[in-house]
Amino acid sequence: MFTTEQLRLSPVHERLQLTVVHSEPGVAVLSMPLTDDIKGVQDGTVHGGMLATFADAACASCLWGTYDFGREFTVTTDIHVRYYRQPKGGPLLAEAKMVHKGRRLLSAECVVVDAAQRILIRSTATFMLIKADG
Repeated sequence: MFTTEQLRLSPVHERLQLTVVHSEPGVAVLSMPLTDDIKGVQDGTVHGGMLATFADAACASCLWGTYDFGREFTVTTDIHVRYYRQPKGGPLLAEAKMVHKGRRLLSAECVVVDAAQRILIRSTATFMLIKADG
């Protein structure tokens, strides 16, 4: 099981106050509070890059347990984000699931919702497995 402590090894995830709500190989649900650190320019908005970062973290988290983390790690090779609306309240939830696992590439999909379960964004991301020893 992937934990909040493991997620927060990244200073960015720590700063965004991301937490793991649920984790099993191939599935992850993360939470992110609405804080001043993620605000957009206009009142009541969230910066799009923060939403993309949240989705990327959820997609990477759902891959935990599907490969040998001691010998390999993943890097994002691409991410596509569709933005639909701004949140009406938080915390935000990112629900990600693995949709493909090959020998070198893994892919995941993610939906980010607000406290009212309104879909804010949908994303797809692909990750490459890298051997830890180089």
